[in-house]
Amino acid sequence: MAQLVKIQDYVSRYEKNLYHYQSLFMRIKENRRKSFNPDINEEDRKHLHKEFRKILFQNQMKWATSTVKEVSNVDEKYFRDQKLQFLTREIPDNYFLFYEPVLRIKSAPVELDVILVGPATISLIVWMSGEGIWQEAENKRFWKNVSPEQKETRLSPVIRLERMNSIIKGWAEPYKEQLSIQQTIIAPDAFIDLSNDWRKINFVDKRNFKEWHMRIVNEPAPVKSQQLKFVSDILSIGVTNSLYRKDPLTNESELSFEGI
Repeated sequence: MAQLVKIQDYVSRYEKNLYHYQSLFMRIKENRRKSFNPDINEEDRKHLHKEFRKILFQNQMKWATSTVKEVSNVDEKYFRDQKLQFLTREIPDNYFLFYEPVLRIKSAPVELDVILVGPATISLIVWMSGEGIWQEAENKRFWKNVSPEQKETRLSPVIRLERMNSIIKGWAEPYKEQLSIQQTIIAPDAFIDLSNDWRKINFVDKRNFKEWHMRIVNEPAPVKSQQLKFVSDILSIGVTNSLYRKDPLTNESELSFEGI
């Protein structure tokens, strides 16, 4: 499961101490894995694993929206967000996830889409929901869904992607030898029909979504120091809105996830 380090402008434990929490997260997961009874049957094992991932997601949300002393007012939609659940549950823990982060750029808050930081790549992702066939409209600022059942027009995801790239590339420059930027538009349930695009953009749709996912799942490299430094840099410009808890948590609560 990917490490969820920032959502929106919510306070995150990772922004307080990235190195501590990323290692603690992996240690908790490993300890839980070792605790599974090796004698249980395969069906029970799958059920336990599913329940573990469900609980782990809920606790990841706690880490991404609160600390021992602070808590943010979280929109409940994120606890039900299927895209967020996929990106946390189905991406390995050597990746760090920024989900719709609000960053401070030239003294102004700017909301981005998805940043997924792996051991060798910084993936800037715009995710398109829905089915159908997406094509670029005549004026290039919009995409149109030409499927008879799904006809609609949206602002081009390329515009959002280029804005993300213009912001992130400067922060990625010191790490360009170790981390390459990949710009990706993902439509897992639709088709993207664009001819010979000259921009360096990866288009992932219904035809190659599983292949894209498996490439990430099979990334063998461990978490790298340059990867952590870049994640720390982006966390440092994150906007945070939170309130102090009336009853701060104890330090012992940091050592484990509740219910795991």
